[in-house]
Amino acid sequence: MLLSLQHTTRRLVLRLHRFTSKIAVDLEPAVLSGLEQATLKPRKHPGMVKPNHFELPKQLRDTLKRIVGDHPAKKVMQDGQQLNSYIRSRHPPPTQEEIENKKHRIIEEVNSKMSLDRLATLGEEEATRWKRKREIEINRRLSQRIYAWKRIEYGSYEAIVYAVTRGAQEYAVLKRVLTELAQRDEEFRPRSFFDFGSGIGTGIWVASELWRDHIFEYYNVDRSREMNEISELILRDGHENKQMSLRNVYYRQFLPAIETKYDLVIVSHTLFEMESQEQRQDILLNLWLKCDGYMVIAEEGTRRGSELVNEARRFLLRQEQEGHTVAPCPHDVGCPRLRDLVDRTPCNFPVSYAPLRLGSDSLADRHTALYSYAILKKGPLSDPSRSWPRIVRPALVRSKHAICRVCTEEGHLQEVIFTKSKHGKSAYSCARVSRWGDRLPMSLGKPLTKLDPIESSTTEQHNLA
Repeated sequence: MLLSLQHTTRRLVLRLHRFTSKIAVDLEPAVLSGLEQATLKPRKHPGMVKPNHFELPKQLRDTLKRIVGDHPAKKVMQDGQQLNSYIRSRHPPPTQEEIENKKHRIIEEVNSKMSLDRLATLGEEEATRWKRKREIEINRRLSQRIYAWKRIEYGSYEAIVYAVTRGAQEYAVLKRVLTELAQRDEEFRPRSFFDFGSGIGTGIWVASELWRDHIFEYYNVDRSREMNEISELILRDGHENKQMSLRNVYYRQFLPAIETKYDLVIVSHTLFEMESQEQRQDILLNLWLKCDGYMVIAEEGTRRGSELVNEARRFLLRQEQEGHTVAPCPHDVGCPRLRDLVDRTPCNFPVSYAPLRLGSDSLADRHTALYSYAILKKGPLSDPSRSWPRIVRPALVRSKHAICRVCTEEGHLQEVIFTKSKHGKSAYSCARVSRWGDRLPMSLGKPLTKLDPIESSTTEQHNLA
């Protein structure tokens, strides 16, 4: 009897709450066949977006240096760094609801220290002064907690600073995004291009590189006349009297009233400059109605930038004009990253670029920028690879396994631990070489949670005892 009790006790001690989670993966048949027959290398699987590093073409680098003119290079770079820091820290204008909610909380805080019950003990003059003091305290706290948004005004010098400091970064972001679009839809041949908030013209630079032989019209809208002038000067290689390198390029300061359709519409690093949510929605709807193909939205990869992109995506997908998300989301539901109000991690992606050098400055050869983006397409879903999971954080590669954190077609965040034994050599090889921002050319099954084999065996032995 003693032996039996000891045996039972030992089994109870070994009964640990250990579980293993396994996710089945189903590699795309064409990819699997190519990998097994060695006609496709894992580093070139169709879910990867390449290249990963971008540099301005030499002609653009020389032009940007030329437009600096007599401005001291050191001062231009210093002012550019300040501008960069300010842009990265920007918030959109607060909504009236946000202001009222914060004011309500502040009033509750002030009431705990300056209760309204005290008014009954004060004379008329003292009560007036006390009310005034209380109102000043409420407004002071409110001004400290409400973001003081204002639109950035660009003069001639500010436009030059922007071009020199931000040109390489925004070029890299759009080159990465539009390269993915070109890879996903190899038959896309845009005949017309529309850029709202065109700034210095980075959208034209990239679009003309990818589809120069097909685009016959470039339409640019930016409220800053100086930005439009710099953009046009860059297309003239920095020489005012030189003929523009592209044809049919138009500049306007306001959205046109005509209902012309455009194959490719871009809204890049512009949403922060709109003074309210209502204005953002009005402009986005106007642009969506002008779009007859793809619409690309890109912003800073901050939490606020990510929220603005997702807000725009969700708003446009609710419109009567049928459309769907092409990238980065493999779904059309809300962003799972932004649904978590505790975790402030944005939905963003990295891009490596070479900053513009002026003289003998000490800038590193490689910088990394984080950006948030969305590619939307008019019409019904036609891309069978849209459901492939997107890697949303750096893949962790270890000696015998790789950990990928992905966004799934159901709109969930999922961590998958790939091993050769569980998922096969081909799927494991694809996971090992994929980077943050790439897609995995496979479908994921639902997580299967089961008891660890050790626990199962000890449970069985315990029952037998």
